[in-house]
Amino acid sequence: MGWMDTAKKLAEQAQEKLDEAQKNFNKSESPDAAPGEAVRHDEQGRPIQGEETPAAATAPPSATPETEEQPPQAAPPPPPAEGDANASPDPFKPIE
Repeated sequence: MGWMDTAKKLAEQAQEKLDEAQKNFNKSESPDAAPGEAVRHDEQGRPIQGEETPAAATAPPSATPETEEQPPQAAPPPPPAEGDANASPDPFKPIE
């Protein structure tokens, strides 16, 4: 049963190291906050700086810039001439 005792000892040491690391992590989680002060986090878990709410933040820029001109649209191609062999027939035109 010697290997079981060794395994148990190693498991206890690992648990102690985990507990110590957790305590250190909790102490250093928010270095700029005063002790006892609650730190608010956003949806992604990031600490919120100041008292600004998401609604008070500036709106994101629109998808199309207002100052930039839109490129001119190309003119539609001219209709094919009558009797053109390469013209595609209108599928909705009734057969005469």
